[in-house]
Amino acid sequence: MGTALMRAAHTRLDRPVLIDDAWGERLVLAEERDAMLARAGGGDVDTVLRAHPSYGTVILRARYAEDVLAEAVRRGVRQYVIIGAGMDSFALRRPPFARDLEIFEVDHPSTQELKTVRLSLCGIPPPPGLHLVAADLSETALDDALASSSFRRDRPAFFSWLGVTTYLTREANLATLAAIASCAVASSELVFSYLDQRLLDPDGAPEPMQRARAQVASLGEPWVSGFHPDELPADLRGAGLEILENLGPQALGARYCAGRTDGLTPSAGSHVAHAQVVA
Repeated sequence: MGTALMRAAHTRLDRPVLIDDAWGERLVLAEERDAMLARAGGGDVDTVLRAHPSYGTVILRARYAEDVLAEAVRRGVRQYVIIGAGMDSFALRRPPFARDLEIFEVDHPSTQELKTVRLSLCGIPPPPGLHLVAADLSETALDDALASSSFRRDRPAFFSWLGVTTYLTREANLATLAAIASCAVASSELVFSYLDQRLLDPDGAPEPMQRARAQVASLGEPWVSGFHPDELPADLRGAGLEILENLGPQALGARYCAGRTDGLTPSAGSHVAHAQVVA
């Protein structure tokens, strides 16, 4: 919910807009926004959201994923798998390049039920081309979950996995990477975000990141693991993928934030990676 609201705040307030996504303000109820503010100590919701250490990263990783997806679609990809979709709105707002995409949202059954109820309350029917794949990925492997859907293993696919890896163990992350490689044909692509593992060391994170880590831990969703950027290519090779691009905060900022005057910037230690399945 918080990341959906961050994208909506960016759409209204930041210029130039990197991601046009106002859906969070329709999918998240007013009382839920109030509860978030209470946990954060009160204040104006926009100020609290934009001051959060992860705010810039939430916006930039979404823009990066959609830039890379657009290129994949131009090369002929017609399947898009969103792992841990949450309140993602891509299927609702469908940029023009995504008109013919089959979209598979993979998420916990309770999260999908909540999102479905919210859409119903908004009077919005299920978008065409959207396939909901309910699965608890701590119990069901991604490839097994997709096997229960209309996902085509014989056709190339694009996977996004944003804002999730930090909350899973290293073993679970590597297993999901391997599951992607096992269920997708060669040249299928993946964009995922991760946190530099060194920031999870006791003295490795700057003070704002330590506060953010404590906050999510207090809500019952602690940061569990990251990746070492220099070791990521080897980690991916072991799972059946190869790295295409690995951007840290400095590279992300240079690509998307140069010349901005609104203060939008990625948080320390935040990375996005682009990989593809090898034959």
